[in-house]
Amino acid sequence: MTLAQSLLLGWSAAALAWWGLAWLLIRRCLRAPVVPAGPTLKESLTIFKPLPQLRPGGLTPRLRAALASFVNQLDDNSEMLLGVHEADRAQVHPWFEELLATVPAGRLRVLYRAEPDACANPKIAWLSWLAPQAGGQWWLWSDADIVAPPHWLAGARERMAVIGEARLLTFPYYVQQPDHPAGWWDAAFINAEMLPGASLFVALRRPADFAFGAAMLFRAADFQACGDWADLGRYLADDFAIGQLMRPCRISLPPLETLAQESSWREALRHYFRWHKTVRWCQPLGYLGLQLLTTPLLGWLGYALAHPRSGVGWSALAGQALVELAVIIRLSRLTGADWVRGRGWAPLTAWPLLRSVVGLAVWLPIPVGWNHTRWRGLTHPTPPARPEPPSSPP
Repeated sequence: MTLAQSLLLGWSAAALAWWGLAWLLIRRCLRAPVVPAGPTLKESLTIFKPLPQLRPGGLTPRLRAALASFVNQLDDNSEMLLGVHEADRAQVHPWFEELLATVPAGRLRVLYRAEPDACANPKIAWLSWLAPQAGGQWWLWSDADIVAPPHWLAGARERMAVIGEARLLTFPYYVQQPDHPAGWWDAAFINAEMLPGASLFVALRRPADFAFGAAMLFRAADFQACGDWADLGRYLADDFAIGQLMRPCRISLPPLETLAQESSWREALRHYFRWHKTVRWCQPLGYLGLQLLTTPLLGWLGYALAHPRSGVGWSALAGQALVELAVIIRLSRLTGADWVRGRGWAPLTAWPLLRSVVGLAVWLPIPVGWNHTRWRGLTHPTPPARPEPPSSPP
């Protein structure tokens, strides 16, 4: 065995050790209890749920179920502000009328917005528009496509009451079952590349200086004392910016399920690239370290190309790809993925090479697109805010 082969085998072994640790960490996270068993926050709470511009399919059954999972946990001390684009009113209004009829008056308010975004980040445009409507002393910001398990909201309020020094409590997320095969690339990134790192923070009980858009719980007065909507609106990764602003943050469990809804292979590839690019911009050293640790596939590819007539290089390259494919299948099975129904095995066969190539490409000066904006860095110039007309009645 040559020195190069020995080094590459060591690289593969180190990557496999990390994936083994990731499997243990994720399994522990997914088994975290949900039901609260201690003191809880007594002050009022407002949940912010802005919806993005709906796709042609409108409110899918899974998206409705995700929204209902939060609505069903509202109590006399909490409210939810559901933000909807005026252009989507006709297709969503009937279902919202049914939903409003299931909860006591005042707990759920549906607010329609007609004006365009006042900043580059559409989520911050929505949150800043909803904020004056919020009556809670605590705010919970959560993306629309997040599913809350039963009793989760009470558990989150309990954890916030006892964590002490942290000013923001946040929850990571995972994908169980994408709506379309193309969504498995998003699932691979979240389950195998994002969730293990978040789980490690939890295991080490370390404070964080970032947050996750799945759920961010904090005192409204704390944000109002230091937050600036215009500045936040310039950030591509608003959850990272809010975590920097509100630190120290605490990552809590259990992780929440999110919906991977990409249905186009082209959009799925663009989204996957944007995931990597955003993490690289937010945490360049951490991203580089993890990529160096977990991409021996590139090393074996380089060896095989340098020795094209050697069967060792090509065999090791194929073996490494099969190992990484087994890793993502094992990690996603922890989330309850249904491979037959979801046909997840087909797109995931490309994941080992895709992940390695994208890990190199993100260091090139290639912009990413989001919300009709080309982002060439973590921030983007924000246009001046337009005057805001009164909201339309629900």
